[in-house]
Amino acid sequence: MSNTTTKVLAGCAVGCLLVVLALGGLAWMSYRWAKTAADVVDAAERAENRLEAEYGSVGEFTPPAGQIAVDRIEAFLAVRELMAPQRAALKESVEALAPAAGSGGALGGLRAARAGIGMAPRILEFARVRNEALLEIGMGHGEYTWIYWLTYYAWLGHPVDESLLNDIMEARSELDGSMRMHIEGMDTEHLERQLRRDLEAMLRNLDGEIGADPKHAELRALVADELEAMDTDRSRMPWRNGPPETFTVGLDPYRDRLEASYSPATNIFELLELDSGPHGVTLE
Repeated sequence: MSNTTTKVLAGCAVGCLLVVLALGGLAWMSYRWAKTAADVVDAAERAENRLEAEYGSVGEFTPPAGQIAVDRIEAFLAVRELMAPQRAALKESVEALAPAAGSGGALGGLRAARAGIGMAPRILEFARVRNEALLEIGMGHGEYTWIYWLTYYAWLGHPVDESLLNDIMEARSELDGSMRMHIEGMDTEHLERQLRRDLEAMLRNLDGEIGADPKHAELRALVADELEAMDTDRSRMPWRNGPPETFTVGLDPYRDRLEASYSPATNIFELLELDSGPHGVTLE
């Protein structure tokens, strides 16, 4: 079993144990989760390692000095299409955690715990399919992250921390406090910090590449100003009031397809990097 597998299962162990102790009937489900997770995360890790070997780490990607080429946005959408079945399955698992009318207390907690345990392997499967789709289409995780940020967050305006899961957990807490869930390494603050670090590295790569080229003087000034602003405010995301038009030219024809492939339910899992730290689902 790989180191990543060990970290993932270790991260989940406390949560799974809590569920088994409180709801003994789910013991078999916890065993099946661990067995499934080991296989899935190994496959996801192998694909992630291949991506890094072929394309470099996320932060090593250098964005284009201008608009996204048509073939690259099409490649991005092809990856999104290949992920669609797993995105739908994960969305279903997240929605199953929502409190149902008349099913609070122990019954509601049992139903939610079952859904929570079932969601864990779907998160890992989602990462596996994304990594393998990137390899199939020919796109690195860095380029994918850049296009995801530029299109969904910066251009279309979806919040970086948009999370149906968090909304549901807050609703459950306000309703009866029957369940709390924490996904180690995948909370919105952690993901925002990771994304910000990667984007800052990418912009520094771009700044270095365009250098003193006079035809990119205006873009370089924009990038330099934004990097300075990010240095001043260490919580700042790039161009929080909207990206420069030079990056978004040509995206309008893809608006509907991009919106159709975005999901608030899966947003916090979309850019998951298995090697960025331990990940586990804790249910209480």
